[in-house]
Amino acid sequence: MSTYDLSEFKNKKIALVLSGGVVKAAAWHIGVTLALEELGFTLVGNRNSSIDNHVKSSLEIGTYVGSSAGAMISVFLACGYTPQEIINGAFGLSKSEMKKLTYMHMFHLNKINMKPKFKGAYSPLEEFPGFIRKFAEPLLRFPGLFSTEGVRKYLLDGLLDVDNFEDFVADVFIVGTQLDHSQKTIWGKYNYPNPGHDSTAVYQTGVKVSNATAASMSVPPFYAPFPIKNPTSKEINYYIDGEIRETLSTHVAEDNGCDIIISSWTHTPYHYHDEVGSLVNYGLPSIAIQSIYLLIQKKIVASRALRATGLDILDTVSEYMKQENFTSAHRRDILAILERKLHLNPKVKLIDIYPSHHDYKLFFANSFSLNPKVASHAVKAGYKRAMEVLSQPEFL
Repeated sequence: MSTYDLSEFKNKKIALVLSGGVVKAAAWHIGVTLALEELGFTLVGNRNSSIDNHVKSSLEIGTYVGSSAGAMISVFLACGYTPQEIINGAFGLSKSEMKKLTYMHMFHLNKINMKPKFKGAYSPLEEFPGFIRKFAEPLLRFPGLFSTEGVRKYLLDGLLDVDNFEDFVADVFIVGTQLDHSQKTIWGKYNYPNPGHDSTAVYQTGVKVSNATAASMSVPPFYAPFPIKNPTSKEINYYIDGEIRETLSTHVAEDNGCDIIISSWTHTPYHYHDEVGSLVNYGLPSIAIQSIYLLIQKKIVASRALRATGLDILDTVSEYMKQENFTSAHRRDILAILERKLHLNPKVKLIDIYPSHHDYKLFFANSFSLNPKVASHAVKAGYKRAMEVLSQPEFL
């Protein structure tokens, strides 16, 4: 057991925000949670507690916010599976009560070929030669090669003891992106108002956990959008990956009143390494992954920079008011107004756990691989990185 002094975390409301990134990200998250568990954090789950008899510990993580692969890991943790049980069971490293995740679950063929209502509205191959259109058009009519229906069935096949958010001891939030709208949907047990920083984002209750998880994991173009019936309008809406609109929904944890938010993510771009050389030598897949990671990392960095600017504004205004002898009451009122306008709570602490730019083995790892050796590296890297971050001076 580590002797780290984590008194700053004690008796605080702590959230764990888990990003997407398919199997590689899931294994990384497991490594991070293994480290948190070893440090003494309690991961709240139904198998080790109950809604009526939950006894809060001083180092408790009781809020999970997940997108895509992070949604599945969040659900596993909320069910009460330990990180070790997840790595042993889901990845089949040893015998476990937990059912193994297989390629049959991950690559469930999509059998639905949607038909457009407005014919002729979209013809991407219109100017191409006839033989190309004849070959490609049948494939392009499908909304995705695979469906996350296999993942939904996997969850329902003995893994989920409950399928309603309200039945979890922990507060669980799963994020999806509505296909036919510029809307981000956050499924959970609480019907909170729209987030202040994004009026197009909505909280929604009354959706099954298995459906929300499958919807959040529908990564285009591999997976077809997942249908969910709107509990209020009864209309069928289609959803795709929860992080397309916004990466790392830390604001959800803030909306839930959390004091400390630990975010785990794997979208770290490659930085040149002599042993590896340029990505141009490794073909289109590595270049595509780098491009995606650059886009995602930029959104995270921009979000953190915006927060840092907001905190600097608050500090500058506070110092000015002190110099000008504003009363404590006036300073407090003005700062409160600024916090509302900036959508910023300076008391909330954000902690990011992500791979090093030079961990090229993790960068090149197959995101869809269920190979235990591939998963093992991601688990170890996540564990090591979490220990490094939490050993920094501000936590000792």
